[in-house]
Amino acid sequence: MKQVVIVGGGASGLTAAILLKRRGIDVTVIEKNKQVGKKILVTGAGKCNYFNEEFTPNHFVGTSKEVISNLVTEENVKMTKEYLASLGIVPKIRNGYYYPASLKAISIQNSLLTELHRLQIPIFYDTTVTEIIKKNHFILKTDKGQIESEYLVLATGSKAYYNTEEPVCILTSLKKLGHTIVPIYPGLVQLKGKGNFFKEWAGIRTEVKLSLFIENHFIKEVIGEIQLTDYGISGICTMVLSNILVPELEKKKVEIKINFLQVLQIQTVQEAKVFLEKRNIDLPHRTISELFDTILDYKLTNLLLKQVGIPSNMILSICPKEKMEVFLQSLVSFSLEIIGYNSYKEAQICLGGVDLNEIDIHTMESKKVKDLYIIGELLDMNGDCGGYNLGFAWMSGLLAGRGILND
Repeated sequence: MKQVVIVGGGASGLTAAILLKRRGIDVTVIEKNKQVGKKILVTGAGKCNYFNEEFTPNHFVGTSKEVISNLVTEENVKMTKEYLASLGIVPKIRNGYYYPASLKAISIQNSLLTELHRLQIPIFYDTTVTEIIKKNHFILKTDKGQIESEYLVLATGSKAYYNTEEPVCILTSLKKLGHTIVPIYPGLVQLKGKGNFFKEWAGIRTEVKLSLFIENHFIKEVIGEIQLTDYGISGICTMVLSNILVPELEKKKVEIKINFLQVLQIQTVQEAKVFLEKRNIDLPHRTISELFDTILDYKLTNLLLKQVGIPSNMILSICPKEKMEVFLQSLVSFSLEIIGYNSYKEAQICLGGVDLNEIDIHTMESKKVKDLYIIGELLDMNGDCGGYNLGFAWMSGLLAGRGILND
């Protein structure tokens, strides 16, 4: 009889445990918290965005694009959906985002707990692994004593959100065992900008297009809602770009250009000028600020006017052309230099981790250490907002379970 220990009671670890026990394998879960699936409760603003209809490699960054493409396949997506259905989860799909029909994250946690109890899977709660040693078998040193196992699955997640140190200890052990660890950074995180005006736009939410430039080279653009904060920008669009730019900040100049008129499908200064002149004809006697009522938050309009020296009560006909040109440029391509990001506690995930090239992606087994399986956020594979990281957790847990079964 195979004996398996799984370190981490999150989505990936519990998935591996459930698959293995359903097939009669003796499995034990070690969890540092007093409950399993704790992080699931805060995903999707408490609604648990647990998967995405457009689950493709394009939504991930990591060590190797080729490895990611070979991992995120139609077959593996199908396998993952079938597993989730086997837990009794009924999806409510909104714009491709999967939520439980109840729109309650606790429903996902309860589905997992129900299956864990049915299968009578033992869980050691409130237990932290501090070191991993490999001899003929695995020896796990914990704050509650020593545990031994024939097979080991590591699914501890990262230090994001809860900012715990257990993943750091696990990565240290993996490095000693011969694995390459790609540097760790906060991911899906809010960004800090350069400037002294942020308190003036704090609290505003608006639809925009964000264009990322690194060393003046265009990298990627995303469209959606952002939140303007007293330190810079936040929101899903911001976080998607953070996965790309955060590791570059130490050595390279990073800029995000914001199109505040994306909702009007205006992309250039000339298009903005035509729109504004027509609106001025349709709505005579309004100030420039008032012409943007119902389009932009007045605080944002007035801030942009102020930055180019145009009084908020000025009308279009007397505004200097040079200043109007600069104002319109700021509307369609506001340049924000990024100089930092928020902490691990505010981040949704961590970037970096175990190099994907050192993992057999068909089984999630380490190429460095036999019978060691590494899944979920410990790996250097990081997804966009929208159910991608949780989706990869389910998927990698299933692959690891199958890998052990077929060993």
